[in-house]
Amino acid sequence: RSRLLPLVTRSLTQGQTRRAPGKEGRRASEREGERRRRSRSRLALICIAKAPRSMVASPAQAVLFGGTLGFFTQLYANGVRQLPVLRKPWEHGIAALIGSGFGLSMIHMEEKLRVYIEEQTAARGRK
Repeated sequence: RSRLLPLVTRSLTQGQTRRAPGKEGRRASEREGERRRRSRSRLALICIAKAPRSMVASPAQAVLFGGTLGFFTQLYANGVRQLPVLRKPWEHGIAALIGSGFGLSMIHMEEKLRVYIEEQTAARGRK
């Protein structure tokens, strides 16, 4: 046990040792956790309240987002394999084009889904 103590002490930041929280420590950590939960819920309510009612993405935004996502996916794939990040530049262009097509198809699928939901809602209203 005496051999492990210096290892634990060195592994903690700035050589500080951890102490088991007493009653005051537990209460303070519970209060801190409660405060964090409340602030998160308030933040969520603020974000929902300020969000516009119709969040329609333009096709240009979808193409740019999809292209960027494809490009960075290829960068990540090369980085994970520990290859030069821009090893074969044409692969990045191809991935960006595929991502752009995917982004554009998401806009079309979203529009089809919206039309389908409106038709189903209207059909249920007639019954």
